[in-house]
Parts: sequence; C-alpha cells; structure tokens
Amino acid sequence: MRRLSSLDSRRLIDFSLKILSGEADFSSMTEKEKRMVSMFYYSIWDRIPEVSFEESFRKLIEEDSDAADEIRELLIYNRKRIKITEIPYEDERIPLDIYASYTRIQILSAFGLTDARKKAEWREGIKYIEKYLTDVLMVTLNKSEKDYIPSTMYNDYAVSRHLFSWESQSTTSDTSPTGKRYISGNILNRTIIFVRENKNTYGKASPFIFLGGAKYRSHSGSNPINVIWEMDHDIPEKIIREQKLSDAR
Repeated sequence: MRRLSSLDSRRLIDFSLKILSGEADFSSMTEKEKRMVSMFYYSIWDRIPEVSFEESFRKLIEEDSDAADEIRELLIYNRKRIKITEIPYEDERIPLDIYASYTRIQILSAFGLTDARKKAEWREGIKYIEKYLTDVLMVTLNKSEKDYIPSTMYNDYAVSRHLFSWESQSTTSDTSPTGKRYISGNILNRTIIFVRENKNTYGKASPFIFLGGAKYRSHSGSNPINVIWEMDHDIPEKIIREQKLSDAR
C-alpha cells in the first residue's frame, strides 16, 4: 500500500482500476498495455509472479477481495488528489506521463526491461537503454553524506524553468564513449530526466517525478562532466522551490 500511495498517473490509475474490476482482457492487450500491467503488478508484489500477471490478479480479486477493495479505494483516493496535468511521453511505445511520479521498477517495466519473466535490477542513477537509444538520468536533489559517498555527491539542480544542471559520474570523461554520447548533441540519442527531492520518504525509497526529455545545451569539465540540459517541458515550480529550500538549508 505504501508503494501504491505515490501513484499519481491518471492513465496508470485508470488502467489499474480496470484490472481490479476484472474487465481487463489480457489476451488482447497491446505491448504498451502489457507494460502497464507490469507497472501495476510490481507496485503490489515485489517478486516475479509464480504463474503469470493475469493469474496473480485473478487470485487477488477472487481470493483476497478485501485487499483488492483496499487497493481500489486507495487508487480512487489518489486520483481525486491529483493536481498535476500530465503530458504523455512523446515516445508512444513507453507508457509514461511527464510530471507523474514513478518508482524504479515502474520505469523499468515501462521500458520493457522488467516483465513477468524477469525483474531487472537498477541501483545507479544513470541507465542507458540501448533499444531506445535513451539515457535515463535519476536525480536526487537533496543529497546527504550518509546516503552518498563524496564521489557521488553530484551537483544537480534546476537553473531555471527550462534549464537543468547535471553532473555525470566522477569516472566519466568527456572523451569516453558515454561522455561523448552526453555532449554530442546527437539527435539519434535521447536523454530523459527523473527527479526527486530526497532519497527516502518515511524510511522507504521515494518515487521520481518524470520531467521528460532534455537536449544538450553546454558542458564543462571532465571526470565528472557538468552538463546543462535544456528541457523539452517546463520544470515544475515545485522542483525549483524544493531546490531553493535545499540550498537554504
């Protein structure tokens, strides 16, 4: 229930409610819908299904109806509280909405890296998804030494509503293949950014807000590289305000 409490994508909530109603036809789902099933499944269970996603949800609805009802009530409550206006991500293959919040496992499911047969691991703040030629950057604004060693205390912050300053891993040089990918401005490669204020909330990993795509603007330094990204969509005022509060502390 704690994992579900952060769900704030209208699209994913509506789809999840359809699954809980028993009306979903798993046999005729599109690839995107299958990924949304995975996103919802791993928001409830933190393990690969014993049989299938469909069987897990069938057992939940038919054999544990009280839990299913509680989940349904929480999702309805979440939907009523949504104040953001999401924007569907431009790559229609990926069921993500800009300005909505997601956990790592939900993001991995959205890209098809986690499904009913495999559960991908992802602990770093950067992941290159070669199938989609996409660098996924996961940024925690308010860092502390107890959570990050000095070499990973990156200098990441919103410069303005349109620009985001981001620092690569300390081992990344501007001449390395990864560094060149960041700063080449190659239109074939895509960079997307997810941001959260703190690493944990109430003792559990905080979800990330999806800020959408980012284009290379400029860079400086090496090992690490500091990159200024120009965002495809405005950075929410909430993120800028949180950064200012973090700087003041």
